[in-house]
Amino acid sequence: MPGTNNKALLPSNPTLKDINWYKKQINWGELPPFYHLVASSVSESEGILEHGFDNAVKRLIDKRNWNLDLLGGHEDSLGEIHCENKPRIALHQIFTDRGFELWALPYAKDVTIDQYIKDNRFMEFKVWDPVTMRNLIRINQLHKFIGFYFERGDTADKALILHAHKTVHKIVNFLQRELNVVKLDGVTIKDFYQLCEKDSRACSDEIDIARIMLGDTTSKE
Repeated sequence: MPGTNNKALLPSNPTLKDINWYKKQINWGELPPFYHLVASSVSESEGILEHGFDNAVKRLIDKRNWNLDLLGGHEDSLGEIHCENKPRIALHQIFTDRGFELWALPYAKDVTIDQYIKDNRFMEFKVWDPVTMRNLIRINQLHKFIGFYFERGDTADKALILHAHKTVHKIVNFLQRELNVVKLDGVTIKDFYQLCEKDSRACSDEIDIARIMLGDTTSKE
């Protein structure tokens, strides 16, 4: 097994499959439950743009739910919808007790809305249902996983965190192409990672100073 571990290497730009394989190589062929929980959430988030399943992102870009009168749109004889404008949304990145989430909020006039609204002439979507449309992605317990990494994580854990950040960035870029993203704010995965890294270094520095002080005390005795 040590020989196998020595040969395990991550590519420079690994896929999630690469990272999972690497994690198994350095962990006796297994994926720890906590790692698996986060990796599964990242995989689901990646699948939002790749699979045909119904999800919040697909509901946002469904032109059949756009207010064509407000957006200068029309449906041609073939049933294809054309719009001069795209509906505005605000994207908010947040860490909750559940993990990392990416939220979308629509605009009515110049105000974001976070409640159910249907057939409102000022709303750029025919129906806005926050239950099925607000929370675009969730990476379960990512905040705790990042904290775990700085305590006793390995290179595969770090690679998974970085891949999660790239996945969110890819989804945000997609939404910026398909919709009119007026605002993008909140705490990114990178922000949270760097904050934990700073705290980890501060804690390490405090321990080093404490050891020095203890050493000084011992030497004086």
